[in-house]
Amino acid sequence: MGRLILSTLVASLAVSLVYGQQPPAQQPQQPPPQQPAQPIFRAGTNIVRVDVSVVDGRANPVANLTADDFEIKEDGIAQAVQSFQFLEVTGDAQRPGDESLTIRSREHAAAEAAREDVRVFLIFWDEYHIERMPSANKAREFLTKFVTSAFGPADLVGLMDPLTPLDAIELTRDREALVRAIQKLQGRYGIFLPTRSVIEEAHLQFMSDVVRLRSEVTISALQAAAAYLGTLRESRKSIIFVSQGLDGLGRDAYHYLDELARAANGANTAIYTVDPQGLTGGMSSGLLAEIAINTGGEAFLNVNYPERLLRRVVSAQSAYYLLGYQSSQNPSDGKFHKIDVRVKRRGLTVQARKGYWAPGATEIEREREAVIAAEAPPAVMDALSVLSSSRGGRAVDVWLGTARGADGRTAVTIAWAPRRGAGEARVAASAVTVTAKDAAGHVVFEGPAEGRQLSFSAPPGELTIRADAHDPSGAVVDSETRKVTLPAYPADRLAISTPVVLRAQTPVELRDINASPDPAPFPGREFSRTDRLLVRFAIYGDLNPAGPTVRLLSRRGRVLTALPVAPLAGRPGMYQIDLPLSFAAAGDYLVSITAQRGDERVESLVALRVVS
Repeated sequence: MGRLILSTLVASLAVSLVYGQQPPAQQPQQPPPQQPAQPIFRAGTNIVRVDVSVVDGRANPVANLTADDFEIKEDGIAQAVQSFQFLEVTGDAQRPGDESLTIRSREHAAAEAAREDVRVFLIFWDEYHIERMPSANKAREFLTKFVTSAFGPADLVGLMDPLTPLDAIELTRDREALVRAIQKLQGRYGIFLPTRSVIEEAHLQFMSDVVRLRSEVTISALQAAAAYLGTLRESRKSIIFVSQGLDGLGRDAYHYLDELARAANGANTAIYTVDPQGLTGGMSSGLLAEIAINTGGEAFLNVNYPERLLRRVVSAQSAYYLLGYQSSQNPSDGKFHKIDVRVKRRGLTVQARKGYWAPGATEIEREREAVIAAEAPPAVMDALSVLSSSRGGRAVDVWLGTARGADGRTAVTIAWAPRRGAGEARVAASAVTVTAKDAAGHVVFEGPAEGRQLSFSAPPGELTIRADAHDPSGAVVDSETRKVTLPAYPADRLAISTPVVLRAQTPVELRDINASPDPAPFPGREFSRTDRLLVRFAIYGDLNPAGPTVRLLSRRGRVLTALPVAPLAGRPGMYQIDLPLSFAAAGDYLVSITAQRGDERVESLVALRVVS
């Protein structure tokens, strides 16, 4: 009965590590560790992707191989290489200022980890199998040197131990924070008090099994960590497993190692093992070597200065080949398929994952449902559609916004500006005229946009608006026609006016915007990280005391962070969002503005594209 209770506790811990954080509603649930974290087969094909590192005798990456230099076998059957690519990822900032792009949230870390030009590493500190002294001292010392010298500014590095839940793993670019965390790490091999969790308290009731249980907890956590990294991206990831070895597993040792290897290979995660004892010996170095070999990593055992050798971990992600082949096996049998990759040239060392889990019919259907669930909501797609027109050869950007007008009418504002990067057309456009007609074809407004903006009012309903851009001679150099439906703003309903985006590129421009009673809206939706945006909007109707809620969303509609919003001084009912873009990576975003009054809720979305 005691062994049954302990086994249940270990299983519970493993589950808590894998499912410690429930994913957002729009993300698929994490798979169990023994399943591949990313589906291998996509779009109805059975193309298998293998990331392969090749180094020479001095551990330098070999960059001049061709597809003909590789031999791939799946389950012992030769496969033809059908796709081939060599990638170099240095960890350097790809754009100016990226080195200062700190990680703001778990969602931001996941977005950065998904990029092909970002390398991902996780340091696993096995405190259960590291002696308090001197091994822990040595390990803290070489990890500190490694963290501060081996990584590039864009690399993401995390740190965990056997009791770290997955939702507590922080991938960061802050090396100083990592060093501070490393200095706090402790070795607890042979030390059972004080306990850190209820699981450890349960261990003490069965001291004869505590050594085995600690090894099971470690290997379950390592397996869960590999699966977690697999959810972030399909391409290569690395775990640096710092441990003196696993003991007490007996005949079950290789069963556990086999399950770990399958999980790591399915997640395309290589595990590099490091024994902090150095040349003084190893507790179970054979198991550490097996873990590394079976996951496409490398074992650094019986060495006194592992920080030098650990650079190979980074090197393996710095330059590697992407090989693809069409499997001759059953692509949907739900089984593990072994992969063997070799090169024909002599004297070279190959590192690659040892296999993959092919999804079964159930997994394929679950993935299909997850993809459908992950699609952005229709409102988000509609808001992002404005960005699709931001590319191309148009001479000007034109923005249209509405607000509550007098006598039940709707106030319309139109702003324009020469499009950035439009070449000769940008210089040619010097004026814009606007013609607005109602559904019956009657002209509601016609005139020039003096000062790059104009305003008029019209009854709510359908309106056709034509904007013509002219050169200095009066010739039309660009024209755009839109059909819009002007909303009504009844006095008894909660509503939000069209948010106005104001762009400041310098402190002087920011001062001028704040000083102007009616600054011209910025009509474009492409911005630089050096821009500072002020987003202004009006809310009609009494709000809850908390006021409006403003959040920054990803292009999939996921919440990235809350944004501060404040009433605009001297403008009752008006609010302003102050949004510097220095924090943002290049990409598409949405600003979500919501207002609520009882059961009544309204939302407005503003799409932004950060291009540099």
